Amino acid sequence: MNLTDILKAANPFKQKAAPKVTFNNPFSDFGGLIGGRTLYPELDQQKFVLDYKNNSEVYAIIKRISKTISTVPFYVYQVKNKKELNRYKAMLNNATTTADIAKAELVRIKAVAEIADSELNTLLEKPNEYQSFSEFIESAIGYKLITGNTYIWANRLSSGKVAELVTLPSQYVAITSDGTINGVEGYSFTLVGWDQLDAKDVIHLKYFNPYFDTNGNQLYGLSPLQAAYRTIQRSNDAKDTSVAMLQNQGPKGILSADESNDFGPEAAGKLKEDFYNQYGTKTQAGILKNAGKILIAGAKLNWINMGLSPVDLQLLESEKITLRELCNVYGVNSALFNDPDNKTYNNMKEAKKEMLTQVVLPELVALRDAFNRFFSTEIGQGYYIDFDLTVFPELQEDMKELSAILSQSWWITPNEKRAAMRYDTMEGTEMDEIFIPAGYLPIDELTMLQDPRDAQQQSDYNLPPVKSEGFFLSKNEQVDEVFTKYKSIVNMSYSELEAWSNTECSKKASLDRSPITRNLRLLSKKKEDWTTADAEDANRTISFVSRMKGAEQGKPASEGCPSKRDISLKNWAYDPSK
Repeated sequence: MNLTDILKAANPFKQKAAPKVTFNNPFSDFGGLIGGRTLYPELDQQKFVLDYKNNSEVYAIIKRISKTISTVPFYVYQVKNKKELNRYKAMLNNATTTADIAKAELVRIKAVAEIADSELNTLLEKPNEYQSFSEFIESAIGYKLITGNTYIWANRLSSGKVAELVTLPSQYVAITSDGTINGVEGYSFTLVGWDQLDAKDVIHLKYFNPYFDTNGNQLYGLSPLQAAYRTIQRSNDAKDTSVAMLQNQGPKGILSADESNDFGPEAAGKLKEDFYNQYGTKTQAGILKNAGKILIAGAKLNWINMGLSPVDLQLLESEKITLRELCNVYGVNSALFNDPDNKTYNNMKEAKKEMLTQVVLPELVALRDAFNRFFSTEIGQGYYIDFDLTVFPELQEDMKELSAILSQSWWITPNEKRAAMRYDTMEGTEMDEIFIPAGYLPIDELTMLQDPRDAQQQSDYNLPPVKSEGFFLSKNEQVDEVFTKYKSIVNMSYSELEAWSNTECSKKASLDRSPITRNLRLLSKKKEDWTTADAEDANRTISFVSRMKGAEQGKPASEGCPSKRDISLKNWAYDPSK
């Protein structure tokens, strides 16, 4: 067997797809990627935990991100439209502003509907006995931000059902290879020597790791703190230097006598003793007793400086640079962490929004997708786990804009609008109906002109001007013409419309009874009793019936009733069956 054959036989990319065969492999320990072998990361995971524990900037950044994400609730939904769901996920993944997030809500309501009584909702509300969901999420995201990895163990009952979710300390978890480059057979909790956890019982969240080698380090996520290794080291050194300067003052300099003076060891010792007696650490009620007093010596003295102050060492400037570099690593704005050169109201406001879209949202998407992959066998097809970002105050301005958009979107049902604003839907068929604005007119209907001196502003735009051969018609002429046209359009008598209004079918298209009331009044009055207001109401009927007659008839609204189109027409005094 030549070297090429040996390498082909040991190729871990092919091991999983090909059936297992037994052969004498001279590279039996090839790269450590043998099924069942535990692979330990080369990076010191516990060091990252200590950096979080001992460095205030690291702690503040990770704490803020994980705490913010922990406030977002998760819910279980039923998929209504797979295509719209994919569109919603794509819009959310590509959102760069909070306005983009608000617009994605319009697509979400078409894609999914919330399920209130799912068992998985109960698990998400209380993942285990000792943590709330927010505490669980904070620990899961926190470990990922610190070590680059999060391991969530699903503790199952004997039936196989998931009873609780537990976040494992990622610095004590080791991956067991299945013998392939990217395959995982299980996980070991090394702190207490647990037996190996099966891969199907662990949700592993991790950051991309380009550190690819034959020992399986690519199976672990790359910690952001590894990328910031030198920055953190510099920060730690600066802090250690500051503490040392405070704790161990040391000699700040040397007092020496001028060569022209006869200043021997005995005189020097006496001067030193006098100096410390007078200027040593003597306090009275916590105040330095001799602070600011003048030293008087009996000889000409020289001073040689031996130390640098924190200002001279630029420790404060170094800490600002460190903060900004760490913020860059985690993708957050330093204005959120009291950066003195970057802290204004506008900066803070924009920094909060930026953190939502650039940091919080991607982490939530990764967690959501991991939940959906893991629980797909638990909840079955047609269900979807998602989060609710509208809990953040920073989104309220954009939700107001969304509300304005919804108010103009007549093609969306009232219940869908409520769902987009994260309100509960309301029962009742009318809340699931599309209400088409009745006030719009085709351009060819605008052939009549009304005297603007007598016209009143019509909020619903339902009053077509009265046609005239001249420039204006008198009020009586307007009423006569509208009356004639009204009688040619409607084909139901007063008694027929009244009888129809008492049927249950008349209520199947809309609960609004005003069209029936208006037309009953018009049918009950003689032409000479009509007023300008009656002519306006008649024009609304003329406009509605003219347009609705051309609409598709549709299916019966219910058993024994006509279609909703025909019901609407009859409510406006026109029977399409005649």
